[in-house]
Amino acid sequence: MRSRFDAVLGNSTSQDTVYELLKTEVTSSLFTGYNATVFAYGQTGSGKTYTMEGTKNDRGLIPRLVNEIFNTFKEKSDVTNASVKMSYVQIYQDQIQDLLQSRKLLDIKLDKAGHYIANGALWKDVTSSSHAMQIYTESLKNRATSATEMNLISSRSHALLQFQLKWDEPLAPGSNAKLNLIDLAGSEKVALSGASGEILKEAIAINKSLSALSNVVKALVDQAKDPAKRVHIPYKDSKLTYLLQSSLGGNNLIHFILCLSASILYRNEGSSTVEFGKRALKVVLKPVKNPIDYRRLEEMERMIEQMRQHISELEGKLSQKTAEPLPPAKQGGEEFLAMEIIKQDDAEPQEAETVVKQREAIKAVISQLETQQKSVEERLSEREQEITQLKKGNVRERATLQSQFNEEKRRYTEEMNTLRSNVKRQQECLNEKEMEFKKARDLRARKKSIIHSSKVTSKLRLKTNLELERIYRMLPESLHELTSHCILFPQSKARFRELGGLKKLLGLIDCKGNKGRESYIAHAAYALSIALDEEGRDEVRELGGVAAVSDVLSRTDEHSKQFACRALEALVRGNSKNKEGVVDSVLLGLANLVGTHPHQQVQEAACSALAEIADSQPNIKAKLMKNGLLEKMISLIRDTPPEVADLIKVGVTVIGRLAQQHAACQNEIARLNGVALLVGILFSNVGDRDPQLPVLTAYALVNICCNNKDNMLTLQKHPRYKEIKFKLLEGLGRVFSDNIANENRISATASHVIKDGSNVLFGYHGVTCKSEWSTFTAGGRPTYSTFMENPQFVLHVPTDSNISIVLSDTSCEDKTGRNSSKRKTIYMGISVFNGDRALLCDKGLKQLDFNGKFVTSGRYNRNRENTLSLPLKGSPDPYVIVPFTAHLLQHTSFVLGVFSDNEVEVAQVPEEGGWVKRVFEGRWTKKSGRGVDSFDWRNNDQYVITVSEVTTLVAVLSYRKIDDFRLKQALAADDEEISEDDPRNEEKRERPHLHGRVFASAFAPDKRYVRSNIPSPQNTTFETCNEYLSTSSVKTTMTLHPNNTYVFIPFTETPIEDDYRIAFYSDNDEVNMHPLGLSMEWYAFQYTGIWPTVSDSSPDQSPFLIMKGGGKVVVIGHSKDVYLLLTIYEITDDTWKEGSPVNNNVRTKKLISCDAFWANECVLEAELPQGSCSYWVTLQGIKTAETGEQKPVTAGSFNLAVYVEDIGTSVTSPYTLVPSSLIDRLNAKPENVGYGWEKLITGGIEEVTEVTDEEDDSDDSTFVEEMESKKRNAEVEELKQQLHEKQNLINNLSKEASTTPQPPSRRNSSHSSSRRNSTKVPARVSSGFRGSGSGSNAAKTLRNSTPSTPTSAASVADMTALSSASEQLVKKISSFASLSTVPTPAEFKKLQEDLLQAADKLSVTTRRATAP
Repeated sequence: MRSRFDAVLGNSTSQDTVYELLKTEVTSSLFTGYNATVFAYGQTGSGKTYTMEGTKNDRGLIPRLVNEIFNTFKEKSDVTNASVKMSYVQIYQDQIQDLLQSRKLLDIKLDKAGHYIANGALWKDVTSSSHAMQIYTESLKNRATSATEMNLISSRSHALLQFQLKWDEPLAPGSNAKLNLIDLAGSEKVALSGASGEILKEAIAINKSLSALSNVVKALVDQAKDPAKRVHIPYKDSKLTYLLQSSLGGNNLIHFILCLSASILYRNEGSSTVEFGKRALKVVLKPVKNPIDYRRLEEMERMIEQMRQHISELEGKLSQKTAEPLPPAKQGGEEFLAMEIIKQDDAEPQEAETVVKQREAIKAVISQLETQQKSVEERLSEREQEITQLKKGNVRERATLQSQFNEEKRRYTEEMNTLRSNVKRQQECLNEKEMEFKKARDLRARKKSIIHSSKVTSKLRLKTNLELERIYRMLPESLHELTSHCILFPQSKARFRELGGLKKLLGLIDCKGNKGRESYIAHAAYALSIALDEEGRDEVRELGGVAAVSDVLSRTDEHSKQFACRALEALVRGNSKNKEGVVDSVLLGLANLVGTHPHQQVQEAACSALAEIADSQPNIKAKLMKNGLLEKMISLIRDTPPEVADLIKVGVTVIGRLAQQHAACQNEIARLNGVALLVGILFSNVGDRDPQLPVLTAYALVNICCNNKDNMLTLQKHPRYKEIKFKLLEGLGRVFSDNIANENRISATASHVIKDGSNVLFGYHGVTCKSEWSTFTAGGRPTYSTFMENPQFVLHVPTDSNISIVLSDTSCEDKTGRNSSKRKTIYMGISVFNGDRALLCDKGLKQLDFNGKFVTSGRYNRNRENTLSLPLKGSPDPYVIVPFTAHLLQHTSFVLGVFSDNEVEVAQVPEEGGWVKRVFEGRWTKKSGRGVDSFDWRNNDQYVITVSEVTTLVAVLSYRKIDDFRLKQALAADDEEISEDDPRNEEKRERPHLHGRVFASAFAPDKRYVRSNIPSPQNTTFETCNEYLSTSSVKTTMTLHPNNTYVFIPFTETPIEDDYRIAFYSDNDEVNMHPLGLSMEWYAFQYTGIWPTVSDSSPDQSPFLIMKGGGKVVVIGHSKDVYLLLTIYEITDDTWKEGSPVNNNVRTKKLISCDAFWANECVLEAELPQGSCSYWVTLQGIKTAETGEQKPVTAGSFNLAVYVEDIGTSVTSPYTLVPSSLIDRLNAKPENVGYGWEKLITGGIEEVTEVTDEEDDSDDSTFVEEMESKKRNAEVEELKQQLHEKQNLINNLSKEASTTPQPPSRRNSSHSSSRRNSTKVPARVSSGFRGSGSGSNAAKTLRNSTPSTPTSAASVADMTALSSASEQLVKKISSFASLSTVPTPAEFKKLQEDLLQAADKLSVTTRRATAP
């Protein structure tokens, strides 16, 4: 026996030789995008497993190929995002078992790519070859093996090891390939192996599956010999061949290793193995390169289009200001604030001049600091002399001097407070401008990123065109590649037509007599049906393509007939001239195929072609009816079993098309009892097999009955007419939706009434609107925080009506129903709510809050169409319809049709000029993420809001991680989505309910709101809150009035550390909102104690505090299950000394008290006069006894908290000063407080302009210069100048106040003074320009370093510390000024931090040294 193979290897051949024979072909095919499969076939004991696995010291194919895969990834420098997954299953006794999951039983299913896979098999990510082999070795323990007389360790199962490779290349992102390594169990003769019992069953199963494999290979060979002949491939005879169907007959490159035994005893088995190999050599493979995942590129292109237009718009606005003159440069110390304009990236050489100016400004600041230091020394000397004189003077002189000093101090204090308030307002304006510039910089950075992505996309398009040209040159051998390419890249159809591809395809179709080309006729016809575009239909007609395709229909083989029908359908679609070119003989030939041809696929193709040819062609409809097509179609629908739903579906489609606007066909269908037949299908269980069948049936009934009085009378006699009526309305919605989509119209109305005399048989009124979900208006399902951003439609229903709503996706599928190139399935849904007339009708705004207004919602599905039928009550108020997608950011066009049996009105709420959206993000930290019912809820982030006119504001509070997770789900492919039971699913994590509450902050609008978070009994400041609880998102709707300050506070039910997001929607843009910052914090104290055991609740027996100082204060008492009352008294007794107790013998004056006892918590706000007065604060508590009598509290604990505005106000108490859980201005740090920040948005409910696909060639440096130079210099420098002037006035007044004689005063209490002296006052770090923050705020700190806290008199230690701090600051600034080059961002930040630390130290020592 002599046979020819690719290679023959003897017993002494090494594993290296075997590997080298296969390595190049296997790896090259994998890394060019093709799948590869390696089989080891042969009898038992012939060395298959040894060849595949090898031994520890002599490795086989599996470990070598795995190692080669990872080595290739490392060697390819341009490969990124490489990943490898592995799966390992065995087929044991015709059962599929997962070896990675302890032999878990699996079944076979067809995946989305059309491949048969082991459903539920575990795929493990592997990071290296050693990792992969470790998993493989562990799973080998689960493989079935036994000992036989032919082999001591015999594999009793077929093992399939799969590797899924994915990687990105610059010109081919999303590349992928699969490697299948199959170790088949060996065939064996039972007589030789001695198998019995369970081993015998295993042998029978093995031989049976191998026999099925041999039959499949034989059938594939027969198919290759005669491609025109239909040969049944028995894949399903065995689980082995069923699972390997994609490998054997699909797009894999296959390598067979035939293992033979050299023993004469096994000659027959060896001959069988050789015969199998000879047949396998004759199998014709049609490998197809795996499609590249272009999903991410499509998303990138959409973002490029949107962002470019937005950027162009901004540049247009900037260009209008180009002619405006720049303001003159400022001179002097104010240039210190100009540190913010240093560019930290791509610094230009001309910026050196800016750095020089800044150095000069810093030197000016140094001079100011030296002058201030001398002034401090002079004041210290004068103060010592004044104190000495006061000690020698009499009492009257001291009193006079004291009175003068108090009056001067009061006057200076009032003026300084006024100036500070003005400076603060200027600072807020400056911060707003700085935020605008930050947004501009971020936008510019995004623009650069988009331009880079655009260049990459252009390269990919070039590669696509090159691939198409290669396919064109290789025709006809590349017909399969052409169809795949045109399906993946529909835009390539026009390019293929320009290359002359359609003419070449017609040449292949019309090649009678050319035996070498006849085998390509059918496939060329199929390729033509896929590659045709709108312009191509006219070109094919001019080339005689209709006649050429019609000739293919006369061929005898089924493939030719099927593909000819598909080509005819594509040729005549939407082209009336091509329809007229179809001759009568072709119509007759198509009609004869219906109901008579033995193959279902041919009948389906013929029906589809007839439906398309007859559409809108009354003459052709009459010819087909005359030829008896209607009788054939009725018989086809009636006689086809329910299992063949596809054939029934196309038959119903043909009937519906023939009946459309053709009375004769309508009457003939009714005569043939077609109406009753269709109604039966409408309510049969056939629709469960194919959801589109009831849809098409209703469509056909509309065409047959809705314009035909006799047919409508017949339909009304049906007992289920009420249900049929809804179906007819749905069908009408579909008809008009199709018309809107086909005619490219925006909206249309329809109205028609069928009467029998004066009796109305059927009437319909409908409106269809075309719209889209854009990137920024696809808000997701109703549970999402962005649901209200979906398109909205106002529905007016004057009288009770039956409504059917039809939602059709018009861009994801073409009319043939073939999937587009999108990889993300779009699920659509419809919700109906009661509408808000004031918003929807009066203001023309979208409705944002749907809580309590739900009417109904349809279940979203993936059929590219959704319907919702319901009765609605007539109402003067509108309803609102919200179509939505199941995920965010899903861009597609849709048509919404609303049809009713009474008159209705439908209009879309405009997107333009709508709500103004601002988004803020923040984090609840351990300190600031407090629950709504806790005492320290006051630590939560707060957002200050003011308006200039009456404004409606809606705040949407949500968990940011949930929003981000939903966004990731939207961007992921269907098979990459995280399942519900996955631990990474953020939606399934338990989180507390959200709360959003609004308060009016009237007492201290420039400070943190700390009064009460619930509607209090009297003098309430509570405004509103969310009405419904949710663990995902809540909405708070509020009406705000001018001249008021409001505070929005995000809460959770219980404490949590998590990220949050707040989206504010306002009906006008005159809203000022910002997160609370460090400058708005109070100085806080917190005490805890035990209620006294005395039964007297008088003030002198109650817990108390002593305060000294003035300004605004807020006192809070807290004790669980106790009614509390706070009172503040002024101590007017001159004989009382600080530190002494306060009782009835001490004269006091009651200043303010709560109006009543409050439960659990009592809050008292007061503004105390400035001065050195002392105040007595008492907390009284009572409790209700079981008898109902109210008695003083004698047990339990209480908390006393004090918020003060002035740092000089001291608080003392006999109770314990606990480490405060409240936020204090002295120790508030961003990592603890977590102040929120505004997020830059480029879309949302506000208008977003679509952008073009042209590449932006504008110069980046010019853009940055315009944004940061012209606008900044024109608007910000003026504010900085005003700020500097105000601060100079404060400095001058501070100097005068500090040199005015002051009387000596005692230290604060031990608690207060130790707390103040041990804490530095940090400068506020605000967000601003590049290079802003620390440096500019250091200047503010130095200028505002006035005496505010009375401590001890100046000492030698204080002077030494002051001198040291000044020297350090001068040294730090000098080091910065001595730089010869522009500093890097890191160097600049480090210098600013050092400058801030030195300035802080100088500020603290100055405060100590200047204290009286």
